Amino acid sequence: MKSGVLIIIVVLAIILFVGGFVLFGSFNSNSGSSSSSGITPNSENSEPSQPVNPDNSKESNTITITSSGFSPSTLNVNIGDRVTFTNLGSSQSWPASNIHPTHTVYPGSGISKCGGAEESNIFDACRGLRQGESYSFTFNEAGSWKYHDHLNPGSGGTIIVG
Repeated sequence: MKSGVLIIIVVLAIILFVGGFVLFGSFNSNSGSSSSSGITPNSENSEPSQPVNPDNSKESNTITITSSGFSPSTLNVNIGDRVTFTNLGSSQSWPASNIHPTHTVYPGSGISKCGGAEESNIFDACRGLRQGESYSFTFNEAGSWKYHDHLNPGSGGTIIVG
């Protein structure tokens, strides 16, 4: 009988985990705001926002986003280099630090900081990028930092900072 109760508890825990994943996976995915720091609008009529750490980076690197995912999927950069994610696909993409859905792997980052005073300092676009839009982040912490598309969590890559 004890094993039956244990199985029920495990099944309930799995259901709660999957439910939370689905709930938070769709969190704020329809946001159309273009006021997030580090986002570059796709048209001249859009109101531009300030890039993250403007002009303080040593080198700029670009990762393109298409329906096939991120390219390159692994990028080696130096401490202080800026990485720009540019969406060339027709669907929105939301680059952010792993782990989905909290985005807390990169030090100081977290989806809970989106929309707050710390938003410009986190590895998180904080919204879906439309086709032609870009998001930039300067990596000041050494390490191997995995990231994903919050709107398509199966798509991701790695930034190696050294």
